[in-house]
Amino acid sequence: MDKQSAGKFQYSLGILVKATTGLTILMGFLVVIPLTLWFAWIHHSAIANSIAVSLFCLSFAWLLISLLQVNRTLRKLGLGPEGRTRLFSMKSRPDDPDELRAWRWGRQFMYAVLALLLSMFAIPVTSWLAGQ
Repeated sequence: MDKQSAGKFQYSLGILVKATTGLTILMGFLVVIPLTLWFAWIHHSAIANSIAVSLFCLSFAWLLISLLQVNRTLRKLGLGPEGRTRLFSMKSRPDDPDELRAWRWGRQFMYAVLALLLSMFAIPVTSWLAGQ
């Protein structure tokens, strides 16, 4: 009976994680990105700041897409935490096509995080340079 309840708990937790990940990505594309772009272009007088915020939104969209794809490919592979660690700690490309797809999307996710951080740094710098 204990194994059965643990299995139900893991299944329910998996459904919850899938739903919240999907909801996060959907809300990002439908609410966060459009509202941020609207506020950037309507309420800022400096064009450089609006461009920096637009780059932030593009980086955020890239991050959400890569997050979605990395989750899909890892779910398809059925890797556990140890397998995921092994896959993403590889310095060379994997030979298996499915693992290669997950490895590439993991790299895209990391590049998107870096782009997001750089654009977050650029927003206050452009505001400071514009004298705001």
